[in-house]
Amino acid sequence: MSTEGKQIPHPTELDLEFFESITSTGALHVQQCDGCGDHHHPPRLFCPACFSGDYSFAEVGGLGTVYGYTVSHYTTERGWKDALPYVTIVVELAEGPRLVGSARGIAPEEVVLGLPVRVVPEKVADDFAYLWVEKA
Repeated sequence: MSTEGKQIPHPTELDLEFFESITSTGALHVQQCDGCGDHHHPPRLFCPACFSGDYSFAEVGGLGTVYGYTVSHYTTERGWKDALPYVTIVVELAEGPRLVGSARGIAPEEVVLGLPVRVVPEKVADDFAYLWVEKA
């Protein structure tokens, strides 16, 4: 699935830090507490496990399983019309947090809960990357 013609968001604050960690290296990163080591998403100012305010964005492998998904048969955004129907997937990463991405190379009828997948980032701007979900 191509990113051509698709809207590109411009994140701010902690979301900006999340995406810049990805776009600067080309690898998937999630927030990790420097105090207890907990990985979490979405990014937060304080760790939900130990309440520390010290964090970094650590590289993760991107492997996980399908936790949930939806199949879209209609869109109001012109950039996604040629991709219909497309699948949006919630992936539970091996490190624990869940990320949302768009299926690439997975047909809607192939998606099942628990399917092994990989989240692959694609840089589309200095401050944003699409998160694609592919079969592992």
